[in-house]
Formats: sequence, structure tokens, C-alpha cells
Amino acid sequence: MPREDYTSAGAHRHRGRAIEPRPDSPKPEEETGKDWVGRPLRTLPGLVHSFRNAGRGVMRTVSTQRNMRIHTVSATMVMILGMTLPFDLASRTALLFCVALVFFAEILNTALESFVDLHVRSFHRHAMIAKDAAAAGVLVLAVATVTILAAILYMEWGTVMANSAAIVRSAAFGLPIVILVVTLLWWARRTWLRALLFAAAAALALPLWAGSEDPVFSTCLGGLLLLSALARPGPEIGDDYRATRQ
Repeated sequence: MPREDYTSAGAHRHRGRAIEPRPDSPKPEEETGKDWVGRPLRTLPGLVHSFRNAGRGVMRTVSTQRNMRIHTVSATMVMILGMTLPFDLASRTALLFCVALVFFAEILNTALESFVDLHVRSFHRHAMIAKDAAAAGVLVLAVATVTILAAILYMEWGTVMANSAAIVRSAAFGLPIVILVVTLLWWARRTWLRALLFAAAAALALPLWAGSEDPVFSTCLGGLLLLSALARPGPEIGDDYRATRQ
């Protein structure tokens, strides 16, 4: 395996020749002393620091990936549905597992896109195959999730009809929540506006939490609202590479 190291100037050394980083590449956070939103870095214990980095990875994916934002909106609707209808344990577990799988696949897809963009400076067929294959994996999981949800609703249609009043109430409060989440994920950039939208979404969710059929789905809804509020919209990863394909 070829020897690789990094010089103090930040150049990547591969097989004896130094490769300078791309001029448009962002500087490492350790070099700038600030995190991805410009706040000063703080030294944390190892485990806490690891969890913080993982959380920032989730927020970066939501901030920079349009598809991840779509998954977040879809997951919000699934959580509202799970809070409303008294599904059995198997159905609830399947829904939660599918949502987690789609999120996991999209995060890995984002990691692969960033890795390819870091090492491929122009269009390359193998880079295209890698990106398209990773995106195809996410698509397969997303389609499977929709199919599973449709199958659950079909098998539990009697439960759905028996809880029509709860569905109407959830639609009355859930639709504004979804609109607020979309606004947070795509358009709201000012901190005060994001805080206001998050407070409005939480206030609308209170009646749903009060009549929830499942505290796990309620907790997940709260987490998704918080994630939407923290993940400020940013430039999408891979824009430069996609421009070279056109």
C-alpha cells in the first residue's frame, strides 16, 4: 500500500509527490478554530466530543442535502401518523426501522459524495458510478419504506377508519407543522426567525403529544423538530461536481 502523509502546510503527499488541497476547499476546523457555523471550538472529553461530531454530521447532512431534507419532512409525517393511530408493535417497529435505515443510507451517501469530490477534481466515469450507485441504494430504501407504509395502512384499514376523528385532529395540527418544518429546512436563515418557527411548531405539536398513542413516536417528532431548527440551510454538497457533468 502506498505511503501517504500530510505536511505541516496541509498538502497531501501520495507516492512521493505533494498534492495541494483544492483552492476552494474549506479549511479544517482545527485550523480555523471555529466550527461549521462560525462558533469557537471548545475542548470536550473524548466520548462527548465523539457524540458532538456525530450530531454535527447529521445536521450537516440535513443542511446540505436536499434529499435528506425531504426525508426529514417525510419522517415528520410518519411520526405524526404513528402518534395518531394505535398500530401494533410490529407495525410501529417496522416504521421506525425504515425511517432509521433511510436516514442512515442518506448519511452514507453524503459521506461518499464528499469523499469523491475531495479526490476527483473533474468528471470521471468511476466517480459517476460510485455516486449513482450510492444514490440508487437510498432510492431503493425509500421506495421500500413507502411500500411498507402502504401495506401497513392496507392491513390496518379498519383501525384507520375507527380513528377518523383523531386523523382529522392530527391533520389540522400536523399540516401546519409540516409547513413550518419545510420553511425551516429550506428558507429560514435568520436565527430569530428559526427560533420563532420552532416555537410555533412545538406549540402546534402539544395537542398531538397530549393525545399520542406512542411516546416513542412523540419523542421522535420532538427530535425531528429540533433537528429542523438546528440545521440551518446551506450550499448543497456536490454542486461543483454536478456542474462538470453537464
